[in-house]
Amino acid sequence: MYPPILLAVMCSSALLGQVAYSPWVETRSVRGLTIYSQFPLQDVADVQTDLEYLAEDIETALGLRLADRPVCVLLFAGRREYDRFLKERFPDVPYRRALYIQRSGQAFVLAYRSSELAVDLRHECTHALLHSALPVVPLWLDEGLAEYFEVPRAQRAFGHPHLKTIRLWANLGYVPSLSTLEAIPHMDAMDANKYRWSFAWVHFMLHGPPAARLELVEYLQTLAQYGVPRPLSERLAARLGDPRRAYLDHFKHWTR
Repeated sequence: MYPPILLAVMCSSALLGQVAYSPWVETRSVRGLTIYSQFPLQDVADVQTDLEYLAEDIETALGLRLADRPVCVLLFAGRREYDRFLKERFPDVPYRRALYIQRSGQAFVLAYRSSELAVDLRHECTHALLHSALPVVPLWLDEGLAEYFEVPRAQRAFGHPHLKTIRLWANLGYVPSLSTLEAIPHMDAMDANKYRWSFAWVHFMLHGPPAARLELVEYLQTLAQYGVPRPLSERLAARLGDPRRAYLDHFKHWTR
């Protein structure tokens, strides 16, 4: 664990000092993340365990090397404390139950204690860790990967809540348009369906034909080197010939 003084430097002591009305009662460092919490982390031990493996899981799945500078994770005791902090420190940020924010070269994840804390943290920390390794991530891919990693690691391949609907539509012959997802201009244009279909293409690339995963890994490596790769829709078509057919085959037969 990092010493408290170093933690304060990494996560901006000026920013953290704004929460004096409800002090941080525990700090913890896990791979890629420095956590400040207003409640004992032993109260959410399962959440902490998930975060310990998240960076490793992302690197293994995507062939990435994450940055060494930890993401600063701020956990608030409740919504009141969270709302007050956002109003004082980030009044310009659109409100959500949990947030990933990048400011002055420092990545922050903010969330408050709720029944959805585990999902919120895995989702937002995925965003933060991805952006530590990549200068830019296309919106649909950013959200698709966050959806993939937001569930516990044992559920990602076969137990994700999206899979039932995706397999139903695949059995009806429906393939979401990857080029349409690639053209989503901003977060306001994302909706529940786009999140689901973004996850579907990520799942296909990670668990479908090995060539599809290889294409994703090479695409991300190009981004990491500040290159501008061709859209994944074009790359998959060139690599697989008929990615729509491969997508349908994957989900029609994806059972334990």
